[in-house]
Amino acid sequence: ARSSEGAWEKLSQVAVKGAEYNSRERQPHPKCLTGTRVDLLSYIHGLLDNPQESRLIWLHGTAGVGKSAV
Repeated sequence: ARSSEGAWEKLSQVAVKGAEYNSRERQPHPKCLTGTRVDLLSYIHGLLDNPQESRLIWLHGTAGVGKSAV
């Protein structure tokens, strides 16, 4: 347990503040603008509504493309 505490301490020194999951520094959370990503969101909803499809969705892309908003 002692070595893992040291690892977390080192990691916290280089982590970007505000980049943590659900960070309070990112309030309000990013949202899609009305009318954008309609096709992508419809596709995702279709997958989630269909029990025959996989429930795992991997959303990937370069920084700034809107993954967090989706």
